Amino acid sequence: MKKFLVVLGMLCGIYAYDEVKISANEIKKLGIRTIVVGEGVKTKGIPFNAYVDFDSKTSITQSSTIDAIVVALHKRGGEKVQKGDVICEISSNELNNLFFELENAQNRYRIAQEIEAKDKKLFKSGVISQREYQVSYLNANELRLKVMQLQTTFNTFGIDSKNPKGEFGFRIIAKESGVLAIAPKQTGEKIFAFTPYIRITDGVDLLAYLRVPINMANYVKTGAKVFNKSGGYVGEIKTISVVIDHTTNTVVATALLNQTSYKVGETIELYVDGSFSKNSLVIPSDTVIKSENDYLVFKKTKSGFLPIKVKILEEKNKAFIIDSFNQIKVGDVIATGAIITLKGIMNNIGD
Repeated sequence: MKKFLVVLGMLCGIYAYDEVKISANEIKKLGIRTIVVGEGVKTKGIPFNAYVDFDSKTSITQSSTIDAIVVALHKRGGEKVQKGDVICEISSNELNNLFFELENAQNRYRIAQEIEAKDKKLFKSGVISQREYQVSYLNANELRLKVMQLQTTFNTFGIDSKNPKGEFGFRIIAKESGVLAIAPKQTGEKIFAFTPYIRITDGVDLLAYLRVPINMANYVKTGAKVFNKSGGYVGEIKTISVVIDHTTNTVVATALLNQTSYKVGETIELYVDGSFSKNSLVIPSDTVIKSENDYLVFKKTKSGFLPIKVKILEEKNKAFIIDSFNQIKVGDVIATGAIITLKGIMNNIGD
């Protein structure tokens, strides 16, 4: 039966290589080591790299529709702020022009209000017609809307339109209380239009964003537990995107982390409690070697090692997820370390 399987494997391209016959003494002399599949990579699931960030549900961002320059710093990233605290001061010609436009609109609105109030009295006294009063009313209302529009623009930037200027430029204030997750780092820094430059969070919830390859997407489920490299439970999968990023051929899964020891912005290795496909395994990267177009793993036999062709499903930090065509399983012994020596012996068989 075993011979039949070997012949079948050769026909299928699995056993496309002859056995490398080598003694135990030669194995030791050449520095070749072995590991047991399933023990070489300590994991509680499928490995993924993840990017840590604050939960956007518990944070707010402030951005500008124009370019500006930071001219003063009052708070730095990581500091706690209260609503209304001045974070920094910024300056730009467009902001100056916008502020001049706001002041001009406010002055015109005050005058229009006075005229509208006088015309209202004259209309009620019968001195002027209703149409004449409506002209002043509509003019005042138009200027009121203009002032509100400009004030909203400043408020979007995080500038208090009632007290906009500081000692060096326009004051950027905190819209909410919390931790300043993103903030300018130094004076002279350029703030680009439509780029969030202030982010305030309550500092409690952290998310890990995992990019899941399409061929692995079916193994990651909502509610799956997430573990760190030591096998410790750190959270669970909350959402899985249904939109494919065609530049990376992945979907994004988010995991809500149950601890805040991670730093926002760092990339970490996490393991998702999911099931592999029937023939998939996680093995250390130093157990795999490439020979021409094939990836090989050397399985221990009585006489040496048998090169077995495997398919790389996913490459991770110091590990591969492979499809071994059911020829390598948990508990098998495979070569690691100086396996390039085995490749050399294999390529010189018969010479």
